[in-house]
Amino acid sequence: LRGLKPGTTYVYAVGDGSPNRWTESAEFTTAPAGAQPFAFVYMGDAQNGLDRWGVLLHNAYRARPDAAFYLMAGDLVNRGAERWDWDSFFEHSKGVFDRRPLVPVLGNHEYQAKEPQLYLAQFALPRNGPRTIPPERAYAFEYSNAKFIILDSNLDAAKQTAWLEKELAKTKAMWKFVSYHHPAYSSGGNRDNVEVRNLWTPIFDKYHVDLALQGHDHAYLRTYPMNAQKRVATAKDGTIYTIAVSGTKHYEQAAHDYTEVGFTKVSTYQVLDIQINGHRLIYRAHDVDGKVRDEFVIEK
Repeated sequence: LRGLKPGTTYVYAVGDGSPNRWTESAEFTTAPAGAQPFAFVYMGDAQNGLDRWGVLLHNAYRARPDAAFYLMAGDLVNRGAERWDWDSFFEHSKGVFDRRPLVPVLGNHEYQAKEPQLYLAQFALPRNGPRTIPPERAYAFEYSNAKFIILDSNLDAAKQTAWLEKELAKTKAMWKFVSYHHPAYSSGGNRDNVEVRNLWTPIFDKYHVDLALQGHDHAYLRTYPMNAQKRVATAKDGTIYTIAVSGTKHYEQAAHDYTEVGFTKVSTYQVLDIQINGHRLIYRAHDVDGKVRDEFVIEK
C-alpha cells in the first residue's frame, strides 16, 4: 500500500474482484507523523501449540486494543518450510494481525530449509537493512519517538554491526529498541551466544539502547541493566535484556548473576507503554489470564 497518510485509520477488505468473494471489513491505523504516546506488544516464540498461543494473542488484543503493533522475536512457527504451520499461525491470529501490524524477527525455525522462503513470502518488510546480508532479514523503522532495529542472529553478526551502528548513530529518537532471536544473555545453562554478546552489545552500550527484546530460550528472563557485560545501577546506565515465550514449549532455567527476574513454564505477552509527558516507559509482562508477572519503569 502506497501513499497512506500518517495518523489515519483505513478500512479495507480483500477480494478477487468478483461481487461475492470478499473478506469482512477490517481496519488499521498508520503511524503518527510526530511524537505521540503509544503502546506495543512484544512476544517471544509462538512456535508450538498455536491454538493456545492464539488465545494468549487475542487476550492481549482485548486487554490492549490501543497497542499499535505486535513485535515477535522469532520462531513464529515450528516448521518454517511447511505451509501448514503458516496457515495455522494466521488462522489463530485472525482478528488481530488483520488489524494491527506484525513486526517479525527471523528465528532458527524460519530457517528450517536453510533459507526462510515461506517467511519472506508472508511479509513485505523494509529493505533498508545491511547490504552485506540478503534483504528483509534485518531492517529498521521509527514510530513516534522510538527507533526499532530488527537483526537476524541466524546470520553472521559481524556483517550487521556496521549497519547497526550507523542506524543508532543517526537516530534522534528518545527510545531505542533492538530485537533479534538468539539472546545475548541466555536464560538456559548451555545456550550462550557469545558472538551476539561480544559484537552487538558494545554498540548497544555506546548508543544506550534501552531494551533488547529476545527469544529462543523458552523461559522468561529480565536482566539487570547491563553495560560492558556487567551489571550497572540503573537503566540510565545500561541496557535491559529480556527473553519471553508465548507458545506452549518451555525450557528450564539456570542461575546467572545477570538475572533480575526469571521464571519458566509461563507463556506471556509484554505491553510496553511509551509516555511522552515525563518520558516514561512502563513495561508489564502478562500471562494468559492477564495477571502481571513482571513490571518495571524507565524514566529518562
